[in-house]
Amino acid sequence: MPRESSLLLAAVLAWPAAAGCNKKPAATGPAPAAGPQVTVVKPEVRPVKRVVEQPGTVQAFEEAALYANLTGYVGAVADDPEKVERIAKNTAAKEWPDHDRFIDIGSRVKKNWVLARLTVPELDEEVNQKEALVRQAAAEVVQDEKALAAAAAAVAAASAAVAEAEAGVDRAQALHERSQKEVDRVAKLLTGGVGDLQTRDETLNQFRAAEATRKEATARVLSARAAVRKAEADEAKAAADVAAAKARAEVAAAGVARAKALRGYTEIKAPFDGVVTRRGVHPGSLVSAGDKTAVFVVARIDPVRVVVQVPEADAGLVAPGLAVRLSLQGGTGEAAGTVTRTSWSLEPGSRTLRAEVDVPNPKGQLRPGMYAYARLTAELPPAWSVPTAAVGKVNDESVVYLVEGGKAVRVRVELLRGDSQFTQVRRYKKPGATDWTDVTGSESVATPAAALTDGQTVP
Repeated sequence: MPRESSLLLAAVLAWPAAAGCNKKPAATGPAPAAGPQVTVVKPEVRPVKRVVEQPGTVQAFEEAALYANLTGYVGAVADDPEKVERIAKNTAAKEWPDHDRFIDIGSRVKKNWVLARLTVPELDEEVNQKEALVRQAAAEVVQDEKALAAAAAAVAAASAAVAEAEAGVDRAQALHERSQKEVDRVAKLLTGGVGDLQTRDETLNQFRAAEATRKEATARVLSARAAVRKAEADEAKAAADVAAAKARAEVAAAGVARAKALRGYTEIKAPFDGVVTRRGVHPGSLVSAGDKTAVFVVARIDPVRVVVQVPEADAGLVAPGLAVRLSLQGGTGEAAGTVTRTSWSLEPGSRTLRAEVDVPNPKGQLRPGMYAYARLTAELPPAWSVPTAAVGKVNDESVVYLVEGGKAVRVRVELLRGDSQFTQVRRYKKPGATDWTDVTGSESVATPAAALTDGQTVP
């Protein structure tokens, strides 16, 4: 037999033996994993913490758009004190351009700083005119007061004339009575045959003269009294003239105040401490009350508001004083705070509650428009609770498994709130029952629900 054939035959005969020598025992599969351990617990009365996590936005605490309230030209924009100081320090180095010395975007301003002035020449002339009217009215008041004093003096003089006229009446009356007696005496003498007719006639003439004097004095009294009434009327008119002059003076003063108030609108002032975020005019610009572009926009940035929109499901948990943890962007890290205020009502479109957290910002690190992330933590009142793992879902219904007679009984549950560890349960309904049963704490609940089926034996 050739050598090659002998070698081939030896190899074929040797192959089964080699295969048998290298054969390994059949591999066994991994041991089946043990299912989750089922435990039985009792409901506990305990509070739970509800954490609401929502994004938020940093907003200026206040923001005001400043508009012109009258028509005029922008005469000048005020200097920015910080820029002026910077220019003064860098005059030699020329590191800061001199033209950039005015209030502009980014300028930090104080309350009532004048940011710009408007030029309205006709308003200045109106103020001058109103002030001249005030001076004229004041002069008229003085003039009318002097006229009133003169009228009062005339009343006094007329009253004195009445007294004098009444005294003349008394004198005339006395003379009349004396003449009457003399006439009576002469008449008796003539009756007795004593005296003559000439004496009688002279006596009668004297009596008639006394009577005329008395009538004249009486008429003079009446005239004097009429003069008093006229003087009093003149005095009343003079007093009315004084009152009218004072009223005109008040009207003139009010006109000056109004003109000055209008002139005050030529100064555009900062309403509060803040930063200028927009500037809409330059020197020489014509502005008016109907402009839609603001002259300046000023934002108050210390503190700032962090606005968080809370979903409707959690809106009832959020109230002023609720603890908040904020994660802020821009390298500012985290900050702890509380809810400062809420809108109370929900936004109709998004069905969210606006909650605001005031955050101090003395260094200006937080800027309006920045992104923030808020964790609002609310502690709910104590209620019957079970481990969160004991609550499951079947056909979109929340269920737990009660242990009765060593068997798991699946029941529907009405939940309150919960956190990652415990869920508050209000009541449950057994299969086939028509009424709900309030949780009492005597129930035995199996957990975790994911490892249980209805009717399963629970050791």
